[in-house]
Amino acid sequence: MLPYLTKAVSNLFHKPSTEQFPAGDPPKAAEGYRGRISYDPEKCVNCGMCIRVCAPQCMERTIEKLENGDQKITFTFDMTSCTFCSMCADFCARHAITLTDDYMIVGTKPEDFLVTGSFVKKAPPPKPRLTPEQIAEMKAKAEAAKKAKAEAAAKAAAAAAADNG
Repeated sequence: MLPYLTKAVSNLFHKPSTEQFPAGDPPKAAEGYRGRISYDPEKCVNCGMCIRVCAPQCMERTIEKLENGDQKITFTFDMTSCTFCSMCADFCARHAITLTDDYMIVGTKPEDFLVTGSFVKKAPPPKPRLTPEQIAEMKAKAEAAKKAKAEAAAKAAAAAAADNG
């Protein structure tokens, strides 16, 4: 026990053999490294392909209806269950999901490991409501136009036949 105690006391007066990380700039990740997920909600079209191809199901989509009929769509990526396989990024047609070269994914609470983004999907314009009278009028106009076109074609055919005969 005495040799360990003397070594411990002597180490109190020496410079540590390790250095605190990072000493200066952290080293760059290797080319093609798949690190922290980056999500750009401005590019997302809410196709849901990323959710379908994610094996660990680490992403969640919530849709909230707004008062004006629009939808607020929020994607949440849980980095604690992500395997960083890059399938979501590969299948994203709009490149809204990318994997960065950030390898220092550390945190002290669960929220530190969530990547979240939201966007608002506009509601389609309302379709015009037509009354039965308006529908009947539109049908009558279409029939009249069809009849006029047929009569013009018949006249043209008769004129062509008269010129040939």
